[in-house]
Parts: sequence; C-alpha cells; structure tokens
Amino acid sequence: MGFFKGEFMLSLLSYGEVLVDLLPTSANDSSYTPLAGGAPANVAVAYAKLGGMAYFAGGISEDSFGAMLIQQLEFERVNTSYVKRVQDSNTALVLISLDQAGERTFNFYRDNTADTQYDRTHINNINWQKIDIFHYCSNTLTNEHMYHDTLHAIESANANNVLISFDVNLRQQLWHDSTLLCERVDACIRKSDIIKLSKEEAEYLAKTKHVDLSDYVNYLLSQKVKLIVITDGENPVQVTSTSFSTILDVPRITPVDTTAAGDSFIAGFLFYLAQTVNANGGRSILSKAIVQREQVSSAVLFAAKCGAHTCQEKGAFTALPSLTDLQHTL
Repeated sequence: MGFFKGEFMLSLLSYGEVLVDLLPTSANDSSYTPLAGGAPANVAVAYAKLGGMAYFAGGISEDSFGAMLIQQLEFERVNTSYVKRVQDSNTALVLISLDQAGERTFNFYRDNTADTQYDRTHINNINWQKIDIFHYCSNTLTNEHMYHDTLHAIESANANNVLISFDVNLRQQLWHDSTLLCERVDACIRKSDIIKLSKEEAEYLAKTKHVDLSDYVNYLLSQKVKLIVITDGENPVQVTSTSFSTILDVPRITPVDTTAAGDSFIAGFLFYLAQTVNANGGRSILSKAIVQREQVSSAVLFAAKCGAHTCQEKGAFTALPSLTDLQHTL
C-alpha cells in the first residue's frame, strides 16, 4: 500500500451524463430508491474515492434531483468547475431491475434532459492544461449535436496531449437511430488511446464488421488505439496492446448488484496507471505506460478488485471503493 502514499498529481476529467438510478428497495419491496449514478459520473467518483483528482464535465438540472446530484459529486470530492447547471430541463432517470444474480436491465427516461444540454461552448471553458486523462462513454453519441460536441471534446483533449479513455458502454435503447451506432462509435475509437469493452459489446461490434473477435481486436490496433481491455463478468479479462497480449483472472465473488462494476473497474485501472507513472515522471510517460505488460497487468488486477468490491454492494456512488475498503484484498 505504500505505493499509493503521497500527493496525487495526475488528474482525470470524466465527460458525459450524471443521472438518477431508481434501484429496487429490496426483493420484496416494489418501491424504488433514488441514487446518484451515470457511467461517466461513476468513474469520476470512483477515481476521487481512491484518492485521485477528478473533474466531472456535464449538464445538471436545477431541479431537486439535480441538487442532489451535484451535492453527491462534491461530497465525494469531485471537482464540479466544469458542470453546467441547466434551467427548464429535467434530470435523466433510469429504472433498474435486478435479477437473482445481481445483473441489470434498464429503462431510461432521457428526453431533452439536462445531461443532453452540455455543448462545445461549455467544453471550450475547460482548462485542458490541468487535465491528464479524458474519459468518456458512448451515451453522448446518441444524437447528432451530442455526437459532434463529444468529438470536439476529444479533439480538444488530443490537441493538448491528454490521454483518451473510451469505455464504450453501449446502451442501445438510448439510440433513436441504431444504424448510426457503429459509425459513431468507430469514429470515436479511432481518436482514443484506451478502449474498454465488455465481451458482449466487442462481439456485437465485431459482428457488424463481419469479423470474429480476434480480427476485430486487430482492427482496433490498426487504428490509433494503443490498448484494448475486454471484460467478461466473472471470466478473465483480455488485454491487448500494440506490444503484448495477456489474459488475467478476476476475483471470484457472489454479486449483489453489478450496476457500477465496469465504471469502478476502469476508474481503478486509470488510477493505478496514473499513480505508477506519477512516481516516475508523470504525464509525459503516461502514454508509454499503457503498452508496458507489467504495469498494465498490475493495473488490471487492481481494477478487478475495485469492480469486485462494487458488485457486493447496492448502488453506484455508495458502492465504489476507497483504498481503505480494498486493503483486505490488496
């Protein structure tokens, strides 16, 4: 644990939606409990709870749910300087159902909500010199203006030599025109350094290109992508870079709720890598670290422990671990 002591320097900006998860109160109770969530917000919170410097960029309503969301972000020590408070738009809601294995199904309520109102005028206010890692997901690609604004954010990050992390995190029910999904995801993949996919997502995208998973991974490597991480629930994680490929086991657990497990995983992964390079020169060598087998493998194992911890508690923000929470497994 001594590795993580000392001032943390490398920062992460997570871009996209923060929303309210409506989670079943219990198996025998038909009511729902409103909890702060949204994949990019989860990543920012997870990074901050581990001890990192995290920013969140997105739109938050001025309604009562919005007040709860910004309060929760700030309680978890996420910097909200780049949040835009939005009048006359509701907070996005997602109704989550859990099966006996803790796996989820979603119903989204996201029509012209505050998270969809963040645009390039807000992106242009970001001080990219303070950002070392830019992280985003695919839910800001689902309509035309959000897609182009996301591209603008990615290009701004790239212009400032910021590492780009893309957790594809497909939610197909959010796409009004699913024929655009693969084209837009592909365009963003080509501009990103790290790609995280579930195996199901990777196989879906491979199928749209009429190739198998192995050929799809090779296709990604032929683009700008430096590192591909494919998770598969309780099964091993597949890691492939321009210089190595490996398979790594994950902890065996009995999940309670998998809601933010993938977000916890990628935040833990980025945090571990950032801490590693911080001790050896910081941002200037971060892009080199993501193609080093030993560093990446250690980061994946740490990330898997973060994800496993999150699966054993209900909710999103509340289930994300601190370093103290992980001590008994590290």
